[in-house]
Amino acid sequence: MEQNESKMQIALSLIRESGDSVSFDHLERATGLSFVELSTLIGLLFKENRIKMRVNYLTERTCIYKSSGEALCARFMELLSAHYKRERYVAFYASKLCVSSKYLTTVVTKFSGKSPREWIKNETIREIEWMLRYTQISIKEIAYRFNFPNQSFFGKYFKSQKGVSPKRYREAYVRSGPLLSPA
Repeated sequence: MEQNESKMQIALSLIRESGDSVSFDHLERATGLSFVELSTLIGLLFKENRIKMRVNYLTERTCIYKSSGEALCARFMELLSAHYKRERYVAFYASKLCVSSKYLTTVVTKFSGKSPREWIKNETIREIEWMLRYTQISIKEIAYRFNFPNQSFFGKYFKSQKGVSPKRYREAYVRSGPLLSPA
């Protein structure tokens, strides 16, 4: 069991070090796990919301080139994965991509079915929920990690999305599983 936990930590470290983009083969070699063992491990990490996955699927006759809109949407998603904890404004992502906020919103909505604002909100709330459920990190520290100006603003933001305060949310889900040590 302890050996599996260490291999899980190795895999998580490799994913973080690689800028959140790593091949299955690389993980296989680094952990020494078989295909089935590594698949199971990745499935568990994904199920526990400890990693997000994006699968690059190519069929035999698929063109690997993307339209400029698809490429922009994909680049937005990559930036979002890297910055959603600190940046919640579409203008930030548009600036990084050298396009206007309006154009980014139009393109991302067309290719993903959700606006950049929805993507940012969903990713932020998903991660906050995980931290409230599975860690002992204080609400004040979570607010700080997500770049909120203060705990009050954080509480209002969370309540507007979930209909309940972060404290009540944590209390409601504290029985759903063991808490992990602060990250």
